Amino acid sequence: MIELEMINVTLGYDHHTVMEDITFKASPGEMVGLIGPNGSGKSTIIRALSHLIRRKSGVITVGGRDIEKIKRQELACLVGVVPQLPILPSTFTAFEIVLMGRNPHMGLFEAESQRDFEIARQAMSRTSTEKLANRHVNELSGGEIQCLLIARVLVQETEAILLDEPTANLDIGRQEDILNLIKKLCRENNLTVLAAIHDLNLAAQYCDRLILIHNGRIQANGTPAEVITNANIKEVYGAENCVYTHPVNGLPTVLLSALKKKAT
Repeated sequence: MIELEMINVTLGYDHHTVMEDITFKASPGEMVGLIGPNGSGKSTIIRALSHLIRRKSGVITVGGRDIEKIKRQELACLVGVVPQLPILPSTFTAFEIVLMGRNPHMGLFEAESQRDFEIARQAMSRTSTEKLANRHVNELSGGEIQCLLIARVLVQETEAILLDEPTANLDIGRQEDILNLIKKLCRENNLTVLAAIHDLNLAAQYCDRLILIHNGRIQANGTPAEVITNANIKEVYGAENCVYTHPVNGLPTVLLSALKKKAT
């Protein structure tokens, strides 16, 4: 199993710096959530760990190895990615999209084996997408495509998974199904999971540890109870007195107060 780590990392695009002095690690069997306002840099961290962008400074390691010294095909066998805005061929069927997850394990011009097909079918079964198998991408909803991307990353059979807004476009029932599956896989297969999650309550309920990003730096890093506090929420989001204890599991829950109506 592999550990993902950033040490004093600065990230950005061209001459624009997005994040500075980022240091954290994600370990096997741990589901870590990246939280923070829109544009805070959550997706930038995901892109750097999947080597879609290069660090400006610092060290990024995958399993203790410098990410820039790992060939892309090998990295794809180690780290799977569920992107936020995928570019998919519209004429491909759902099954073909999921099967693409086997590509890193195949040689040049090598055809898929029966085992590859079976792994794809099992992944679609686990994500309840088997009924979509013969439909084309341009016929699917955003939520259906998101579930296919989860299935595709399962087919990749990696030791670490990066997820950029994995519950985007999903209704509340499917959000629960997908996050339960990811959490189960993390535990049972000792996977390293790092997920950028916009919904603070989902992050608190499912992640073992949270990393709160603010103004291009890490504001807090710890358990949900340590990170989602009134002080941190006020500092980062500008909302006051909105964190409460969940009555069933004791985890922090964010509740926003509606504006009071003026007396007439």
